[in-house]
Amino acid sequence: MSSGDGVIRRTFPIFACFVGDYPEQVLVSGCKTGDCPKCPAKRGELGQLDDRYQYRDLAKVLEALSTFENDPGRYVSACTNAGIKPIAHPFWESLPWSDIYLAITPDILHQLYQGMMKHLLSWVTSAFGQKEIDVRSKCLPPNHNIRSFSKGISSFSRPTGKEHADMCRILLGLILDLKLPNETPPLQLVRSVRSLLDFLYLAQYPLHTTETLHLLQQSLKQFHEHKQVFVDLGIRDNFNLPKLHSLAHYVGSIQLFGTTDNYNTEYTERLHIDLAVRADTATVLEMYASEQPLS
Repeated sequence: MSSGDGVIRRTFPIFACFVGDYPEQVLVSGCKTGDCPKCPAKRGELGQLDDRYQYRDLAKVLEALSTFENDPGRYVSACTNAGIKPIAHPFWESLPWSDIYLAITPDILHQLYQGMMKHLLSWVTSAFGQKEIDVRSKCLPPNHNIRSFSKGISSFSRPTGKEHADMCRILLGLILDLKLPNETPPLQLVRSVRSLLDFLYLAQYPLHTTETLHLLQQSLKQFHEHKQVFVDLGIRDNFNLPKLHSLAHYVGSIQLFGTTDNYNTEYTERLHIDLAVRADTATVLEMYASEQPLS
């Protein structure tokens, strides 16, 4: 590999990070949909916050995978006991100094903007009513740095990550002095919204210190302390959401791999639009223009 000074060196890359959305994380880790791909937390406990989660036991998983050749009759049961699906020879099985469960990184786009923020906007709209939230978003004065929602925020059928980001900028202002329909004090709801928004923006810091990581963990802890308001309002029965649970792994991943802008899937999604969607559309248009049959 040629470096910046022109010297060619022999390199030995090590698989350290896996960047992907939740379905891809489930696929590569071998766990089942609804489980955490990084740790063996039970599905009924995903809505709880623990001080420290242990990662999945890679040695136990590799031992189970080895039975595919040595003991096929025990293979399925060994995989089940290890907490994975029966998969044959995943690509990371023989990679040295690599741990797939450590390698799975946070995902700002899918876990936060298209995950928890999408849920939060839905919960807030259910709490205060769609009409009230839309009226308030329409009444916000124009601002050069904030998007104007002239038709309200509920008019989007499938909001993108960018649109969810624009909604998050005004969300706290929309509900700050609103009263809940059943006269329940809104303080707990406002605190839960603010703490999750704090987590969203702290998680995207381009530079972290011990203090900022502590604030990140505290904001998640505060959300869990106040989330009960959504259950009291009848909006949620539980919070056993894999994407909510994944937030507990952010501090550890940032300490291992650096800030989240190093592994945000938003970059690859952008390339997907340029190199796959638009390229495929252009190919189809060229075929129609030349009147050639599609193959």
